[in-house]
Amino acid sequence: MKFLRVVAWRVALGGVAAWAVLTAVFGLFTLTEDWVLQRQVGALKWAGEEEDAIAAVRDQYLGTRGLDRPLAVQYLDWLGNMVTLDWGRSFVTGDPVFGTVLAAAGRTAMYVLPALALAVAVGVAFGLFLALRPESRLGSVGLGTIYLAFAIPNFWLGGLLVSLARAGVISRPPLVFEHLLPIVLTATTLLGGVVSYARAHAAEYASADFVRLLRAKGAGSRRVATHVLRNAAVPIFSLVFTEALALLVLAVFVVEVLFGIDGFGSLLFRSVDQRDLPVLLGGTLVIIAVGVVGNVVQDLSYGVLDPRIDDSGR
Repeated sequence: MKFLRVVAWRVALGGVAAWAVLTAVFGLFTLTEDWVLQRQVGALKWAGEEEDAIAAVRDQYLGTRGLDRPLAVQYLDWLGNMVTLDWGRSFVTGDPVFGTVLAAAGRTAMYVLPALALAVAVGVAFGLFLALRPESRLGSVGLGTIYLAFAIPNFWLGGLLVSLARAGVISRPPLVFEHLLPIVLTATTLLGGVVSYARAHAAEYASADFVRLLRAKGAGSRRVATHVLRNAAVPIFSLVFTEALALLVLAVFVVEVLFGIDGFGSLLFRSVDQRDLPVLLGGTLVIIAVGVVGNVVQDLSYGVLDPRIDDSGR
C-alpha cells in the first residue's frame, strides 16, 4: 500500500473513531443529570428560594449553554463545530475553545515529549544491554532500580516532594518543580515497560546465527548491538507506542494535578467537573488526532526500520 493510501486509510479510520467517541461523550453529558445545575438548584433550595426563582435560574443556565434546544439540533450543531474546528466558547470562562485547548496541549507537550524521548532512549539502550549481557552485575542492579522506580507510584513520590516543599523542608525552585520533576516522573512511568519490551525482543536475536557469525568475525559490541536492534526495532517500536500512549494519558492527569501545571490534563479534568462540554469535546478530538497521527507515523516507520517489510501488505 502506497504512502497516500496508508495515510488516507488511517485518517478514514480516525474519522470514524472520532465520530463514535464524540457521539458517546456528547450522549453521556446530555442524557445524564447535570451535577453543576443540581448544585446550583440545591444551594437555592437550601437558601429557601421560591420555585419560580429556581425555575428562572434553571432556564437561564440551560439557555446560556444552548441546552434548551432539541437534542438532535444540539448534536448536529456540536458535530459540525468539531468538523470545522469552530469549537465555540467555554461555558465557564467564555474563552475560545480551540485556542484554549491548543495552548493547554502545548504546555503539556513541554514535559511529555522530553519524558517520552528520555524513556525510549534510556529504556531501549538498557534493554539491549541486558539482552546482550544477561549475566552483568551492573545490568541486574540497574534493572532492579528501574523496576523499583516503575513500581513506586509516581503520584506518591510527587506528592511527597510537594509536601516537603510546602512544609519548608526542601526548597522549591520553579525550574525543578515546573519542568524537571514532571519530566522525570513521567519518564519513570514509561521506563519499566520500555526496558522490558526492549530486553524481551532483543533477547530473541541475541543468540541468533547472524549474531554468532558477527562475533566469530570479531565484530565489536557496538556493531552486534546495532544489528540486533535493527532486527528487533519493529516489535519494540509497536509495543512502546501502544504502551506509551496509554500510560501518558494517566500520567498527564496525575502530574499536572500534583504540580499545579495548567496543561491539557488539568483542562480536561476541570471541563468534566464543570460540565464544560465544548472544552471536553475539543480535548477529546485532540486526543483522537494524536492517536491517528501516531498510528500513521507508526505504519510508515516500519519500512524505515525494516526495509524487508512491504507496505502493500498493510
